[in-house]
Amino acid sequence: MAIGVNVGMAIAQRKLGLRVDPFKSYNFYVEVEGIVVGAFMAVDGLGSSAEVKTVRQGGVNDTEYKLPGQISYSDLVLKAGITALDPMWAWYQCTLSGKIKRKNGSIYVLNDQGLPCHWWDFFNAWPMCWQGPELDAGQNLVACQSFTLAHEGIRKSLLSSAAGLL
Repeated sequence: MAIGVNVGMAIAQRKLGLRVDPFKSYNFYVEVEGIVVGAFMAVDGLGSSAEVKTVRQGGVNDTEYKLPGQISYSDLVLKAGITALDPMWAWYQCTLSGKIKRKNGSIYVLNDQGLPCHWWDFFNAWPMCWQGPELDAGQNLVACQSFTLAHEGIRKSLLSSAAGLL
């Protein structure tokens, strides 16, 4: 049945002259508690997985049941060039001083017009790790740093899915 829906959508798109191209992975930004915290070069770790528990029924040797267990989330790694304004470093300084500040934020993917079309919200995050730049006088690359955020979950909002259709 899914193939029929996909074929129907493809025919409708062609007839109406609509293009539904994939969004580009280089066009994104990150905000934390309503403030854009930087133009990042990369965001890694958008992921989650469910633990799988295997259960066997006594006397039944040819069947095993797979049950969902606990959900775990990957840490987010935000990579950016070093600039004069560095709100991520200020946030990380709180961690270094032993005062963990948990914050919510979002990662937005933008369409070709620069408007948010998909986003993921993360919750109760705090910077747990900082990696400074590799400095090399023989290169002409941007000095980059990365911050690893521990968090308690990622959700893709329904509003995000609706915005992607516009």
